[in-house]
Amino acid sequence: MSNPEQERLEMMQERMLGKGFGAVLGARIEVLEEGFCRMLLPWREDLSRGDAMIHGGVISALIDKAGTTAAWSYKDIPEGTLGSTVGMNVNFLEGAKWDMIAEATTVRRGGSIIVIDVDVKSPDGVIVAKGMVTYKQSRPKTK
Repeated sequence: MSNPEQERLEMMQERMLGKGFGAVLGARIEVLEEGFCRMLLPWREDLSRGDAMIHGGVISALIDKAGTTAAWSYKDIPEGTLGSTVGMNVNFLEGAKWDMIAEATTVRRGGSIIVIDVDVKSPDGVIVAKGMVTYKQSRPKTK
């Protein structure tokens, strides 16, 4: 028997993290609900600054990927819709030298602009970084 929610999660994993930079990043979606995404990025040496600490650019990329996935998590998005991050703010609160968990929650979903709050945490819940992603979806034009 197929599980539609598991199939949807796997489809989003492939779409958001299965190719290009998403595949290089190496994160995986753990939870996907409308307006929410939890993503895990396992620690790897090649994501570090050259020491044990994760590079800030990697944390920023994780915030963008988790926020973008939350923006695309809605089931009512018309086929043919395009999207892009149009703004992002990141505040680094702690150094990270472990697996990271990004939790992205939609704050507001307007006509084309979606604002997503993202917390990046350590496995024991310490907030490493806080981000705000502004994402624009361009609906397909009607004839």
